[in-house]
Amino acid sequence: MHFSNQPRAGVYGRSIETPGVIGESDRHIGVFGDSSNVGVYGRSPYFAGVFEGNILVTGAKSAVVPFPNGTRRVLYCMESPELWFEDFGTAKLKSGRALVKLDADFAKVIRSGDYRVFVTPEGDCRGLYVHRKRANTFEVRELGGGKSNIAFSYRIVGRRKDIKGRHRFAKIDSGLPVPPAVPRKSAPTVAGLRALVARVEKEAGERNAKRAKKTRGSRVLPRGSRPSIRPQLPRARARKK
Repeated sequence: MHFSNQPRAGVYGRSIETPGVIGESDRHIGVFGDSSNVGVYGRSPYFAGVFEGNILVTGAKSAVVPFPNGTRRVLYCMESPELWFEDFGTAKLKSGRALVKLDADFAKVIRSGDYRVFVTPEGDCRGLYVHRKRANTFEVRELGGGKSNIAFSYRIVGRRKDIKGRHRFAKIDSGLPVPPAVPRKSAPTVAGLRALVARVEKEAGERNAKRAKKTRGSRVLPRGSRPSIRPQLPRARARKK
């Protein structure tokens, strides 16, 4: 449904304390977006999108980061056939040995003791190796019984603790027939996406300005009817002569 006083949209929903738009389906897709530019666009100062459940992405997952020259660049995610969490840190050998403690919060989200450590020396030495791994600590030593006092960096990858039953390169089937795409004249472009974002921001700004103006107008009282802010003092009684 389209309203003349709302932004140009096929469907518009607005609410203060409840979802603006809800899509439900027992056997199909709850909300489906199809466009030659952006299928679904979310914007929020907190979370533009929240998902409770698994996410399937057939394309590349990327982050758009600002560059010093004012442009925005795309950085892509690394993928893995298994579920891992990773952490990084630095430590220093003392007489060729170092005991490193895992971050306490990191240790809580990985399977106990099921992690890999990769060490890189940051100075001249015979080389490093991981001597022993425990649930919350691991020990690094210098090769050949060396006694160096150099710094080193490390990378830890641990198996995710809260998800089980996942297999390497598991076959997946969403089980939902996706509606056929509507033929489009041209592929989406960066310029088109920027224009869309600019238009959405402009329309949102106009809506906010109208709401603010309406709110201010509803609070204005007719002249002469505004309550006085001066305190009403009791009149002094006339003294009897």
